[in-house]
Amino acid sequence: MFRGSKLNYIILLVLVATACKKERSTVVLSDLNQWIMDSMKVYYYWNEKIPTDAVDQNTPTAFFNTLLSKEDRFSYIYDPDQLNTEYSSFAWYGFEYELLEMPYQSGGLTGIITLVVPGGPADLKGLKRGDYFLFVNNIPLTFSNIETVVHSIRSGNTLLLTTGIWQNNEWLTDKNIEINSHRFSEPAVYISNVFENGYTKAGYLFYNTFNASADQQLLSVISLLKQQNVNELILDMRYNPGGDVSSAAKLAAILCNVEGNDLFVIYRANKNGGERRSSFEQTIRENNNSTASFSSLLPYRLHLKRVIILVSERTASAAELLINNMKPYIDVIVIGNSTMGKDMASFAINDQRIPQQYFVVMHPLVFKLYNASYQGDYSRGIYPDYSIDEITDLPLKQFGNTDDVLLKKALEITGVVTINQKHPLRKNIELQKTSSVYIQELQKHSRRKVVPVAVKTIIP
Repeated sequence: MFRGSKLNYIILLVLVATACKKERSTVVLSDLNQWIMDSMKVYYYWNEKIPTDAVDQNTPTAFFNTLLSKEDRFSYIYDPDQLNTEYSSFAWYGFEYELLEMPYQSGGLTGIITLVVPGGPADLKGLKRGDYFLFVNNIPLTFSNIETVVHSIRSGNTLLLTTGIWQNNEWLTDKNIEINSHRFSEPAVYISNVFENGYTKAGYLFYNTFNASADQQLLSVISLLKQQNVNELILDMRYNPGGDVSSAAKLAAILCNVEGNDLFVIYRANKNGGERRSSFEQTIRENNNSTASFSSLLPYRLHLKRVIILVSERTASAAELLINNMKPYIDVIVIGNSTMGKDMASFAINDQRIPQQYFVVMHPLVFKLYNASYQGDYSRGIYPDYSIDEITDLPLKQFGNTDDVLLKKALEITGVVTINQKHPLRKNIELQKTSSVYIQELQKHSRRKVVPVAVKTIIP
């Protein structure tokens, strides 16, 4: 196993990469690209599949991409000489969306808002989950101009969305919403409720990022749920892109009846790295920004028999790890679509020599992730126990609304609500504010980066 901290990984790389120079192929590469090649041969999970006849490229990004396995969807390289000025709608404006193909629209598309960050730029302008939009900067949404529309949203300039309403089998324009990008904070927990029917109390929380700096907010919400004696928990992670593994271990330690020395995660690397096993206690302490220990989390434990988790194809990384790695210790019921399928981890690799010669930073996939029962390999996603697509039940409901199709199913499973009883008693829980999350920091998460826009055919 690559030993020690991330810094030790990088120092080791410098030594091994130098040794690897003796094994160079006859292909002539630039010094920078040769350094990338040597590094990848040491750390990359699929290092044995790296082409031996890789052709030199004009940019390190282009060369790096030629080395990647066909199985790899997530490795990337940061090149400071290739300044990126385009980011997702989430990073700039605090909302996410999908493009839908509706009936009676020959070549036309309709945008639907799927998520709005509380207190973000879009929220402050009145944009809501479930809103439809027909124009972006006065450009109509069509198949022929998707790239133009997406570029407008990714640019970060003032954004003008023209919303629409569906009436008498046609779309009518409603209003114009102008949004300017600015720094904003994303709470880890958007909303938390308790639903009850007299003998069952189901806690619900919409949890959207594994961020060690926001763990205290999550713990505060869980403390309130415990005070209300919940005996079921519905964890909504349908848009959670992941984040800190230490935060996933903390949440798992609270939800499962485990000990600190119980195994939480197995990291399996290539032949150079071998395998490393990490307990709950070890994983919780891995983040330098966290002072938590396993014992400090015990007062928050909810003593549950099962956890119900709401997911979608945007549920990824640490969120998927939490689902998979709780399974040896507690019954996990998954509702929604198959998740993204990021069952691997990476770390940053850069040049630590003094003076530094290369300034690119690689993030190759290095580890496969497994739970204590050695279960993993969910690169095609974690399949739900109950397959439900929220887009098939329009208009979208607000998170925590009992008419939301995913939450409704979860409440039926708990017995809090039945088909004939739609609205159980709900108690709102106040959430604490969290510190600012800057646009630059949002680039670290997979969902925050631009991904292909899904186009679905939907009947409203």
